[in-house]
Amino acid sequence: MQTDEQILLSEYKKYDYLNSDSKNPLIKIFVSYIKPSFLFKSEILTPIHLGRTIAKENSKDGVISDNDLEWLYKNCIGDDDFEENISSVNRRVGFLTGTWWAYKNYEKLGNPEYFGSFGYRKLFASECLEDLKDYNLILPKKEIVYSNIKEQMTTFHGESLYTIITEIWKKNFPKDLNSLYTYFEQKEGYYHELYIMKRDLFFDYCNWIFPILNYLLQIDFSKYQDKKISVCQQYFNNKNDMRDIAFIVERITGYYLYKLKNNETKTLEVDVKKIISIDEKQKYKKILLDTIKDYTRKDMQI
Repeated sequence: MQTDEQILLSEYKKYDYLNSDSKNPLIKIFVSYIKPSFLFKSEILTPIHLGRTIAKENSKDGVISDNDLEWLYKNCIGDDDFEENISSVNRRVGFLTGTWWAYKNYEKLGNPEYFGSFGYRKLFASECLEDLKDYNLILPKKEIVYSNIKEQMTTFHGESLYTIITEIWKKNFPKDLNSLYTYFEQKEGYYHELYIMKRDLFFDYCNWIFPILNYLLQIDFSKYQDKKISVCQQYFNNKNDMRDIAFIVERITGYYLYKLKNNETKTLEVDVKKIISIDEKQKYKKILLDTIKDYTRKDMQI
């Protein structure tokens, strides 16, 4: 009997014909890995190992074994195989070290008309490729949060990260400040940094996000103090987890995708297939329920 992962990969391989001309592929999608897992690889799906230059350093998952590293070298391209790579900051910035690779090496992918970004545990349902040419942008279906996007972010990751976002917008994008506030006040939004974009939209996104990333990397985050312990600190207390910038990038990417959709870009929203174990699902369910209870108690005290 096939696993869910095997079924999903088989479904994607049905669309390999879209890249029948290997020199001029229609679409390439990066599947980002930080450790071995089920291999999503096809004519369309391209596995990439993130943080390869620092792979042997301690991380939130501990120190990777030689066997695991060998698997990653064998099955994935690396985010460090060109001179201008930013692989060394992957622990903090997440997917963007792979996105930077695509941005700077797009011709090595065959200069595809579409580019997509998935994670090894979060991918779009394969139907996203049906009638692909009818759309400029494919997004994950919006996720509903218990309060609003701002409250969800500050509860899970701390108020300081949201403060940094607003400070960046006030300084660099003052005309967009109201639309930023509007997005963060919504009860549903785009998460996970998952997307498929036409080539021009992808390069527009890169030209927007990487100057912000450069700015974020220069900020002294220690100057910002949170008044209370965040959910991630409470439940995932790990001194090796340094994904502060990644949490910011996930939220502002959601905002960017929201703006694209509102600009009448031809858009399709699709389901996200999450490859998560039963134990992990139960853990996240408990965290969410505890968080909702805390939020309800806070409301009752007002």
